[in-house]
Amino acid sequence: MNYLVITLLLIILSRVYVMIAKKYGILDIPNHRSSHRTVTIRGGGILFFLSQVCFFIESNFSYWPFFLGLTMLAVISFLDDILTLKASLRFFIQFTAVSILLFYIDLDIAIFFTAILLVGAIAFLNAFNFMDGINGITGVYSIVVLLVFLYLNITKETFVLNEVITYALISVLIFGYYNFRKKALFFAGDVGSISMAFILLFLSLRFFEVYKSIVFVGFFAVYGADTLLTILKRIYLKEKISEPHRHHIYQKLVDVFKWSHMKVAIVYGTLQLASSLLIINMMDAAYNTQLLVLLFLLTIMVVIYVSVNAIAKNRFSV
Repeated sequence: MNYLVITLLLIILSRVYVMIAKKYGILDIPNHRSSHRTVTIRGGGILFFLSQVCFFIESNFSYWPFFLGLTMLAVISFLDDILTLKASLRFFIQFTAVSILLFYIDLDIAIFFTAILLVGAIAFLNAFNFMDGINGITGVYSIVVLLVFLYLNITKETFVLNEVITYALISVLIFGYYNFRKKALFFAGDVGSISMAFILLFLSLRFFEVYKSIVFVGFFAVYGADTLLTILKRIYLKEKISEPHRHHIYQKLVDVFKWSHMKVAIVYGTLQLASSLLIINMMDAAYNTQLLVLLFLLTIMVVIYVSVNAIAKNRFSV
């Protein structure tokens, strides 16, 4: 199955999904905390999962534990988009899917660190979902990270079949046609953001399996800093983490600075691309040097987060 066939197939499936969503009312209804004001189709990110269905079939069922976990997450997340399921059920499925993936990939680390990684992986899935709050941001950010992994996979040491990445890229580009615009035609939904997060988690773990380096964390520096610092801020403000909020930097840029969704998405993608290129250029350096570069990047992200919050607070007070 060549790339043209995959592209045409996913385009057709995207149109089919639009018709199904309209017929059965799979819609996102805006509220006072939403970044959009019109009713929009939800769940368009199912294309990310469908891209991996194509890969799974074409590759004679390669990486089946990954696909099993992805399928579990896609199904439960899509149901949550439609029905709003209990958090405990979603967490259980996430725990099971990540556990299957960790059992499958030979990371050769102690059980204690595996347990920490399990918690961190589940947190990553939900963090990626939390960041999907404005048009274009999930698509642009995913394209950047996928391109980085594809570049490393081709030019450095191969850690995964290229089609896993390229098919995902095709699906994100098609998704972007519907989502990267002032008035989106559909949103990714939980099925999209969680599925993409799991794909990126799989690529990260395979990267670690081959390179034995945690520098892949730098490939998510922008999202990671925004999410972690926002959580710390909410804890400081004594807010419930599970409740909706407007503390993310991308929300500040839209609400306070009045930037367009597309501009914010491009800025996030550009920052992440610059960070990733710095990491890539240091990959042949000593491991301690890599860690110092990673620490430097995270420090820069902290400075940006604090600065934007301070300026936004001053503007709001005025």
